[in-house]
Amino acid sequence: MRLIACLIARDEQDNLPRCLRSLVGVVDGICLVDTGSTDSTLAIARSFGAQVQSIPWEDDFAKARNASLEIADGDWVLQVDADEELDPRCAMDLRAALSSDEWCHLVEVELRDGTAQSGKVLLPRLFRLHPRIRYRRALHESVLESLEELGAPPPGASRIRLIHHGYTPESVASRSKHERNLRILRKVRESGEADAYDLYKLATTLPAWGEAAQERSDRHREAWVRSLEAPLALRRQWPWWQTLARSFALDLAHTGRFSDAWSVLEEAQSAGTPPELESARARLLLRAGHHQLAWERVQAAMTLPRSIGLAATNGSDQASTLHLAAQCALACGLDPDPYLQEASGLGSLAARCDLAVRRIKRNQNAGWKELDQMMRVSPEHPLVLLAGSEAALAHGDRSTSDLLLSQAVRTPSEAAERGKARQWMRAWLDGATPSFDLHPSDAENAAAQGLDRIRRGLVWTPDPFLEPRFLRSCLADFLEALLQAGHAQTVRKFALHAKSQDSALPGISTLVLED
Repeated sequence: MRLIACLIARDEQDNLPRCLRSLVGVVDGICLVDTGSTDSTLAIARSFGAQVQSIPWEDDFAKARNASLEIADGDWVLQVDADEELDPRCAMDLRAALSSDEWCHLVEVELRDGTAQSGKVLLPRLFRLHPRIRYRRALHESVLESLEELGAPPPGASRIRLIHHGYTPESVASRSKHERNLRILRKVRESGEADAYDLYKLATTLPAWGEAAQERSDRHREAWVRSLEAPLALRRQWPWWQTLARSFALDLAHTGRFSDAWSVLEEAQSAGTPPELESARARLLLRAGHHQLAWERVQAAMTLPRSIGLAATNGSDQASTLHLAAQCALACGLDPDPYLQEASGLGSLAARCDLAVRRIKRNQNAGWKELDQMMRVSPEHPLVLLAGSEAALAHGDRSTSDLLLSQAVRTPSEAAERGKARQWMRAWLDGATPSFDLHPSDAENAAAQGLDRIRRGLVWTPDPFLEPRFLRSCLADFLEALLQAGHAQTVRKFALHAKSQDSALPGISTLVLED
């Protein structure tokens, strides 16, 4: 059985030698399609004995991949990226897989992204060389659809492993992968050829904040609606469908549509409950003020087994869940530090910031040292700036706190949104009355929106998924802070108009007692 490694490349002189060295002596031939290199990529490929062909780049990865299959002469194909290398321990397993009756094998790809724990994903990279097995999709190309049309059985797992080096922050920035992917996905949609998967990838490639946020929301909804057109049995086979549900639900929650977000997660549960989906449910419950339920969900998420599938899992997912557990623990009056410490060890910057601020508030020097280190390494990161602002305020330095807060809100992000909410409350306490124009992305922001609208005599309709007792508690805290700051007139305006708002939030009219 002849095994041919097929690659596509463009300006890969830095990565290609490592890749080809890992293949020499293991595969029977190497075919490389170049899409316009201006460096020494072609010379390097030929020095390793590769068969080389040059084609123009047309923003279509499937077309380039298929060109490499056309020049391959063998029985099996191993698809390798130029910034990958074959794990040398897999040579025997690779040759053994060729004698199986399978049409295709899933290969484990380790995604080196510069974090403490690499991501892992199973991809159909080893398959028979057959004229009807070809790649589909201009981006995130795969042979799975052609295998299905051929009537081949689903690919089975193997012990073959590739190490992918292309997702370190330096690699992504230097190759402008994000801009390229966005351009290709938008082109696919504009051509009318996008299906639910293409739209999902477009949505998750778009930034969640800033000018592109609305486009992201629109593509999320478009992808979700399109996915529901497929039978449930088919959706259960899509390894990305629940990831779409999680992403879409959190996007809905950001705009305050908690009930719709919960419905999406409930629908996705029909295909099973992986830990990532359970974490999303916990995050939604926490934002809505259902603290005990959120704590129970995140505990369940941490006990569910994590399996590698066609959708990537990585250390950042685990760190994010642990940080979420810390937030839930704190909301329930429990000690969050063990979870913060573990999440910090996995590379969570948010957990490091929270842990540093907690230590600073306890007058522990370790907190200041940690904050100082983060300020040196990431002086412009919104999370670090917010932590610095909170630490300064805890020690009575309001001017420094305000300065850091103003810097934190400049970069569109979830942290910046939290910073803007703090700025709004500080402005109110200082005597200004700015309108609350942020999304009600959690119960506290919803309460702030309610305070602003009610004192102006406007109708306020909080999402019914929000926990009423916690929502009232947030409102009561805002009103108490305003009274203590000497803004009794604002509180009286709220009390006057709140009498007609009990239908929106029962008991709201009793939050302020008349003199």
